[in-house]
Amino acid sequence: MKFSLRQDFPADLARLWTVFGRPGYTEQKYRSLGSTALRILKFAASDEMIEVELERKAPVALERLPAWARVLSGKQQTMRHHSRWERAGPKQINVELDISPVGVPLNAHCIGSVVELSRSLSRMTLRFDVNCNVPTVGTNVARFFAEQVKEALRADHAFTLGYLKAIGTPARRTR
Repeated sequence: MKFSLRQDFPADLARLWTVFGRPGYTEQKYRSLGSTALRILKFAASDEMIEVELERKAPVALERLPAWARVLSGKQQTMRHHSRWERAGPKQINVELDISPVGVPLNAHCIGSVVELSRSLSRMTLRFDVNCNVPTVGTNVARFFAEQVKEALRADHAFTLGYLKAIGTPARRTR
């Protein structure tokens, strides 16, 4: 199952890099999105790269699951995330992201970029490939997981927009 997603942010890349490079932002984001038992396994940030690996327990929306999947699912699922953000130049960040539920043969792999369009607008474009290696139902499971990932990314985007607004825009230096 493949899908693409595009999101705009009212900030330049320097501002986004500063935000994404804060462990507090990552922790606050996942907690506000309903995660429990959040464990940041790796957080490395430099001028050229941000890499984050984490595990979190996320609530499962049982009412949204097909009947056959409710039997197999618990109320929470442990999710593993690994993201890598690399500066590709002054106006672009390259992104790679993997999301998978622990103990389930299911994975969402993403590649993409964030491009600065202006001093007040950056656009993130992501391309996902979601796979499930379960015979017979794998395609349906991958399709359902892809929808969950899309919904989570919309919530993530909304959180980030609110976070950017709450911390304000830094004063611009004049030349």
